Amino acid sequence: MLNKKLNLSIRSRSIQIIIIIAGIGLIVNLSKDIMRLLRSGDELKLAEQKVFELEEERVLLKEKKKYYQSDGFVEEVARNKLNMSKEGETIVILPEDVKGILGTKDSQLPEFVPSWKQWVNLFLD
Repeated sequence: MLNKKLNLSIRSRSIQIIIIIAGIGLIVNLSKDIMRLLRSGDELKLAEQKVFELEEERVLLKEKKKYYQSDGFVEEVARNKLNMSKEGETIVILPEDVKGILGTKDSQLPEFVPSWKQWVNLFLD
């Protein structure tokens, strides 16, 4: 009888140890799954942010495309880069050294004097 109780006690101990080991295994596995889930949430946030940035860029590119296809842009390029004019307009081309030809001198800007120095000069001079 004592032998049966001892065998029963050993069996119940073995079952408890097996249950504890299985529980630890389940806890470790669930922890890994939770960590993977948290990482995938972070990746989802990054992907959403990237989508938002790309959407903004798409809107800007559409606006640029609309501007480049407009008559205003064509006219600007024709006037500024191709030196073209509308009918009835006169193009005036100035020489590079206009100031030398007209005899004007480069005006020199007055030297910058800090305000505190101006106050000192006002009261001491």
